[in-house]
Amino acid sequence: MKQSSIIIWLLSFVKPLRGKMALAITLGIISNLAVVAIPVIGAKELWLLFSGAEGNPLTALFVMVGCGILRGIARYSEQYLNHDIAFRLLAHIREEIFSVLRKLGPAKLTGKQSGELITAITSDVEALEVFFAHTISPTFIAIGTTLFTVGFLWYYDVGMALILLAGQLLVGGVIPIVGYQRNKAIGDDYQSALSALNQQVMENVESLQDITQYDLSEQRLEQLEKTGKALNSQYQGRLKQSSILQILSEIVLLGTAVCLLIYGGAMEFSGELVMLGTILSLSSFGSVLALSGLGNALLTTLASGRRLRALVQEEPTTSFRQSNQEITDFSGISLDKVSFAYDHEQQLLDNLSLEIPQGSIVGIGGESGSGKSTLLKLLMRYWDPQSGTIQLNDVNLKTITEYSIHQLEGVMEQATFIFEDTIASNISLRKSGVSIEEIEEAAKQAALHEWVCSLPEGYDTIIGGQARAVSDGERQRFGLARLFLHDAPLLLLDEPTSNLDYLNEQEILNALSEASANKTIFLISHRATTLAFADQQLFLAQGKLHLN
Repeated sequence: MKQSSIIIWLLSFVKPLRGKMALAITLGIISNLAVVAIPVIGAKELWLLFSGAEGNPLTALFVMVGCGILRGIARYSEQYLNHDIAFRLLAHIREEIFSVLRKLGPAKLTGKQSGELITAITSDVEALEVFFAHTISPTFIAIGTTLFTVGFLWYYDVGMALILLAGQLLVGGVIPIVGYQRNKAIGDDYQSALSALNQQVMENVESLQDITQYDLSEQRLEQLEKTGKALNSQYQGRLKQSSILQILSEIVLLGTAVCLLIYGGAMEFSGELVMLGTILSLSSFGSVLALSGLGNALLTTLASGRRLRALVQEEPTTSFRQSNQEITDFSGISLDKVSFAYDHEQQLLDNLSLEIPQGSIVGIGGESGSGKSTLLKLLMRYWDPQSGTIQLNDVNLKTITEYSIHQLEGVMEQATFIFEDTIASNISLRKSGVSIEEIEEAAKQAALHEWVCSLPEGYDTIIGGQARAVSDGERQRFGLARLFLHDAPLLLLDEPTSNLDYLNEQEILNALSEASANKTIFLISHRATTLAFADQQLFLAQGKLHLN
């Protein structure tokens, strides 16, 4: 992906705020010119004083104080506007990324490591602040300031103006570009190292029990230290490059002033003109010095922009654009000669057919990796089969709206996620129009109500996250309560008891049996005791279904 296309993509976000950006640029130019004017006015007045010529020091003093005040106001306003623009745009980009993640859905995201997504949503988005707040406006501010200062010297002498222009182009253009080209890989390598560290920290936290149980602490710490050192090495490379660029920029600044002195002396200009040209040169580099380290800073920013743009451009595995069939009732679901394989992998489902009539309980067993969960996700339309059809109520699943599928299907997977929120909100998932009575009824059906009532704050108790922890059995009951509250006619259960002991398993199945009358259940499990709950038991092996 070309850098120019990434820059154009990032600039497209600025378009709605271009008026505010133009104001920030104008204020930035005024701020820099005020800085240049103060020493130039002061030096000119001192020259008049020491040469015995008539001057107006009091007026000059007031003008210099006015320039200082103007500088402060303009600088503050410019910085405020730039950061306001940047943070508004970062918020907008986050919203767009979350929208893309919702569009991609769980199917597309199952192949991504959570550490990479966290880096994209946090670090990568934050890295764009350099572009929006410290690249766009400063670049135009440097151009505007350079035009004014070079134009001022041009009025007196073209040669002096060209010397100043050459110095400012070196600092504001050549040095950043050369630095960027020489260190293009730093941005990608640094962000990759940061993603690797994020992923490893998350894995260590989530597997803390196994690490302790199997005495893996020393091994995991060594891996963490190695990953941390790799990140530090990349960061040190960035610091070194930044220091080199800063030193080169300062050398060019001083060299330009020296060249003006030598040129002025050689051309036998007046001492006043040589002094003004030199002081103007020394004081006018502020805007381009802000760009000298920009190439190094943009390494990470453009690498982040490349990853974010690639994420935004990803296409979902399934599309509901052509799905317009609304279905409110459920009368059965069928699979006819369905075949499916993941990208570049062996066929997982091979010419598979299955009828699930309304009111039946179908249990699917099989070894890990045999395609049980994939079969369930095809019914949820995470993916579409490569061949064959899936029909719901004799209607092709591809033509049914996403809303209808969600209303007709209730899903409970192996792990039920608990939000850091109240028990009531964890059951209702903050669904609008749900009363506390309905929440309590769902909790009763899931054998959760008595436990909730034993808590001091009842349904207002905060659980999940850093709050009160819940056991595996309680967690699965929350999944059941959500399922019962949703009240869909087709229940899709993916290993709902795999983490439970026999007693908890039977309690969950009994609660499910009592509350699921007249519902159709599609159950996946590797446990015979769970599959015994089904009316019809099938075994999935080598892409085919067999009687168990």
